[in-house]
Amino acid sequence: MLFVYLYIFIQTHNLTLKSVEMTFKIRYNITLELEGIFLAIKKQTFMKSVTVVLAAQLLIKFLGFIYRVILTNIEGFQDAGNSYYGTGYKVYVFILAIATTGVPNAISKLVSEKLAVGDAKGAHKVFRTALKLFTFVGLFFACILLFGSNYIATNILSNEGVRWTLATLAPAVWFVSIAAVFRGYFMGMQNMSAHSKAQVLEQVVNSVFSVIFVLLLTGKSPEIMAIGSTAATAVSCLTALVYLYLFYKKHRTSIYEAIKNSAPHMQDSTRVTIKKILRYVIPISFASIVVSLSGIVDILSVMEGLTKYGYDLATANEKYGIIVGKVDILVSIPHTFNVAFVTPLIPIITEHIVKKEKQAALNKINFSMKLSSIIAFPCMVGLAVLATPIFNTIFPNAPLGATLLQIEVWAVIFSLIAQVSQGSLNGIGKLFVPGMSVLVAAIVKYILNIKLIPIYGEIIVPITTIIYHLVNCLIVTTVLYRTLRRKPDIKNVYMKPLISSAIMGIVVFILFKLFSGFVPTAINMFICVAFGAIVYAVALLKMQIFNKEEQASLPRFKKIFDLF
Repeated sequence: MLFVYLYIFIQTHNLTLKSVEMTFKIRYNITLELEGIFLAIKKQTFMKSVTVVLAAQLLIKFLGFIYRVILTNIEGFQDAGNSYYGTGYKVYVFILAIATTGVPNAISKLVSEKLAVGDAKGAHKVFRTALKLFTFVGLFFACILLFGSNYIATNILSNEGVRWTLATLAPAVWFVSIAAVFRGYFMGMQNMSAHSKAQVLEQVVNSVFSVIFVLLLTGKSPEIMAIGSTAATAVSCLTALVYLYLFYKKHRTSIYEAIKNSAPHMQDSTRVTIKKILRYVIPISFASIVVSLSGIVDILSVMEGLTKYGYDLATANEKYGIIVGKVDILVSIPHTFNVAFVTPLIPIITEHIVKKEKQAALNKINFSMKLSSIIAFPCMVGLAVLATPIFNTIFPNAPLGATLLQIEVWAVIFSLIAQVSQGSLNGIGKLFVPGMSVLVAAIVKYILNIKLIPIYGEIIVPITTIIYHLVNCLIVTTVLYRTLRRKPDIKNVYMKPLISSAIMGIVVFILFKLFSGFVPTAINMFICVAFGAIVYAVALLKMQIFNKEEQASLPRFKKIFDLF
């Protein structure tokens, strides 16, 4: 692993082993004139960025969903394996939150600020400085996870079998830390292609090798089988890092040409650059750290509550496995679409704010909010109406949990709106607000968990999840609109998608009941979902959900808009 990084470091910093400047041999060169300079990597419009990220996220979620379904149905893995994997993965995400989660957005924000004033050299210095810094930060936390895995599993989680998944995930922390800097650099250029392609490649490798590794361990205990899935995660993270480096190397000649042609600017020292990076990374990471820490606290409170309710450790693991291995995966599907609107939002809002284009920034925020609602409401209704047949179809060997899904799915709208609000707050400079909001919501959820789970059991978990997202959503959206001195557009952003979704839900419910009994369940669901999507789209368009400016940003749908 050390040699992999050394090679990347030498190549990225344009050095030979003799510290002599390398001769550029790359012929491929893409340039775009912007603010008087030439950018090496093509800048994309907001909707182009959304399209790229959305396509990638759809494929990623589809692959992730398929391989988790396959693993859940493998004999010996099932709900218990999901519990060991899910518990270890939440600790891994917490370590990542400390080491690297805020890095892409922070680097993206700094790079976009530099490029907004034509400082390509300063943007690249941010990238190079961050690469040095977070390589060693990532290595440090990877060692903590590797050598502390036994202590964390035994003394903190009280679940000794998780130590194997933690140790296997340790190298991934290092790979992700380095890759995060590359991602942020490309995102700051408002080009989402490399970021999205790396994510797709990572998910493909993870999906394939997870199934292969777990199958190779068939017959072992669930905690040992879970190692296979986490080992695949480490392999996939390394693959994504190599891809991002090769993408950078391919465009390095033109990047340096852009630096050469950029207007002169006073450059910050390395020390000042590090301070700026940390000034952005720390508050952005704070929100991720709180989210990840709340996940770990959630594990502890849920597992403790389930044992107090009367389950033994094995049964408690199975109950928790239903939530993290099935319910949470299905509920997270709408986030796949929403990430496409949030990821490009931060650098674009930052650019508008730097250029003092407040109204343009507000328009992007409102459009993203509307698109999030358009996604959230039908997903909520559809999953709630079809929860039981969905579980029976995709989890035939472990079908329990439909009731929990029907409850937790109502958190989707609050979660998605909060996600857009948090990205918008980061873009306008309110960096600590998302973290503080999540902290308040997490405290509320923890108190409710420890008070209610020992009395009512696992049914409380999805209810407290709804409350958690509701509290977070109310705080961040209130702060956002007060900062912008605007009121949210309740009618267009919330009410029209809600009414359209309700109509769709009624149609889907009636159709499913009509076809049940003589049409196979899987085919029945497909028919209902397809017809429901048409009904929903018609209802939205008849209500004129998009104004003329928003329609103009969706040119491929112009004929449909004109028709309605």
